[in-house]
Amino acid sequence: MPSPPPLLPASAAGPDARTTRLALTGVIVTVILWGGNVVLLKALLSHLNAESINTGRFLLASAVLVTLAVRAHGWPRWTWQTWLTVAAVGLLGNSVFQTLFLIGIRLSPAGVAGVVNGLVPVLVLPLGLLLGQAVTRRQAAGVGVAFAGLLTLLLLTRQPGSPVPLAGLGWLLAAATAWALYTLFNRTLSGRVGALPFVAFSLALGSLPYLLYAAPHVQLSGAPPLAWAGVALSGLGANVVAYLAWARGAQVLGAARTSVWNTLAPMVALILSAALLHERLPLSVWAAAGVILGGAALANWPGRAAPPPTNGATEKAPTG
Repeated sequence: MPSPPPLLPASAAGPDARTTRLALTGVIVTVILWGGNVVLLKALLSHLNAESINTGRFLLASAVLVTLAVRAHGWPRWTWQTWLTVAAVGLLGNSVFQTLFLIGIRLSPAGVAGVVNGLVPVLVLPLGLLLGQAVTRRQAAGVGVAFAGLLTLLLLTRQPGSPVPLAGLGWLLAAATAWALYTLFNRTLSGRVGALPFVAFSLALGSLPYLLYAAPHVQLSGAPPLAWAGVALSGLGANVVAYLAWARGAQVLGAARTSVWNTLAPMVALILSAALLHERLPLSVWAAAGVILGGAALANWPGRAAPPPTNGATEKAPTG
């Protein structure tokens, strides 16, 4: 799952109608790409192992993003401490997250995996408290609602014949937690080194340990060409095109307005998993998903800005 880049404030002059329409279209396309990516990964696991999928995605996305970052900003002149920090955070958000997530998605319906991804903006809030970041009452209420939906999903795993296995849900929750931590560090580091350079080099450096591990396990033959085309679509679509469109949308539309749209990506995953993978989830799962996504939307709904963090840092708007 791609990371929504740090949201930027809307232009003070105000965009014209055409610019606004294009930015909104890009955000909608991004939501579809991120929701559809979960379903695509589930389908790809029928033809390729996780190591092959992630190797292809990492290599393509990092090559394109690093090229774009260097062309736009030049080669980073960071201290060695900054390079290490970017690499360490990238390790968490790429090697660790992708390992946990693909194990979880292999064990779970794609629709459920998409819904658990929707918990990321909710998990960011309580984790942010540990770093001194303030949470409004509305955000706290959204967290409570979302966790009520999660508790419902956990209870459903105890029912005989449930399509939501406890093991799969556990791996997905671990992945979501890793991504939420990455998001928190993403906000701070992006403000220091720039959003595009951070995302590009954290992906390139953070995926290196995974690539070294995965190299002996990559399937060089046996998979249909269409599967490799799907890997390219996942890497370039969800990690590159969606990132750039989301960043543009956030710049034009504003942080709060854009972040709410990201809560629709899990619903896209649910609908596409039913339509394309023929997953038939019971009404109780759909109801729990609705509660989780409702809580996520409430936590990210535009409102008055939260007080500044107690550590004195400037907190960016929630990224979703």
